[in-house]
Amino acid sequence: MLTEHTYQKLPENWDSKIKECCDKENPDDPRGCDCCYDDWVEELKEVKVKYSAVEEKLNQLKKELSLVSERRDKLKKWYDELTIANELARKICHDLEVLLCQAGKVGTNTYLTVKAIRKLYCMVRDFYMQIDKIKTIYDKLMNCIKCLNNPALAPGQGIMKCLEEYGKKLDVVIATRNDLIKMLMEVIKIACRINKNIEQDFGLSTVITEWKDAFHCEIACDDTTGGSSNQGQAQKYQSKGASQQPQQQQPQQQEETSCLGVCDLIPMLNFPICKDPYYACVDEQYKKDKAKAEELAKEVLEESKKKESLLACKTSHEAAIKEVDPKVICKA
Repeated sequence: MLTEHTYQKLPENWDSKIKECCDKENPDDPRGCDCCYDDWVEELKEVKVKYSAVEEKLNQLKKELSLVSERRDKLKKWYDELTIANELARKICHDLEVLLCQAGKVGTNTYLTVKAIRKLYCMVRDFYMQIDKIKTIYDKLMNCIKCLNNPALAPGQGIMKCLEEYGKKLDVVIATRNDLIKMLMEVIKIACRINKNIEQDFGLSTVITEWKDAFHCEIACDDTTGGSSNQGQAQKYQSKGASQQPQQQQPQQQEETSCLGVCDLIPMLNFPICKDPYYACVDEQYKKDKAKAEELAKEVLEESKKKESLLACKTSHEAAIKEVDPKVICKA
């Protein structure tokens, strides 16, 4: 029994298997006897990881904020331009209304002018018919006097002189007939042409009415009732963002889509612009981007605070570790 439990010398490598299970110390980063140093090293590693994560998140937020802010500014500028275009279109409607009113007055005046000129033509025609009758009577009278061959009725003397002067004046009046009739006919022609070119059923008034219909001037911007065409346009813009998303991209279906769609650079605007769904869509997207930019700005501020806090913590740990670093102390 004594020989069974006698002391035996252990081999030199008896603890090799135990050493394999233990942590091997890094010669470039030796552990010190100070427990604070070891804890600070571990904390520094954790702080660096957190700092890198916060820094990356902050960079991503800044890029997203820049993108959203740029789109927000473009939408605001585009919305303002659409508003100016709408105001100009409304002004055109006002001018067209005034022009249509004036055209109606001119049309009425030309119509009455034509009627008055026609009456004047009848009066002038009757006047010259009477002159023709007087001329006929005058010619018969002068023929009778010549047939009488009375010495008392010699030409150029007495009553004959008066009759001859009367005849000359009568010829002058008759000579004006053709020119006057031509001028009256020309006036009637011009007045009728103006009346036909401005008449409400055709001509300028019809053209102005067509322009008013094209601009939908009868629809007010504060009118809550909209046409079926505008409702159809609204449905198109509302469904555009979702319909143009590929079905293969399942993870992106949860993202908020814009009523403007993926890429719609050439919108087909309908008048009035203030009632067009695209106008409301731009305003809606601008408000969304504005709210999103404000939210991102707050997140950037919070992440910046975290970054600065972690940076201060990282800097203080590095300074503390440097002071108690075993490699530095041993060299000293």
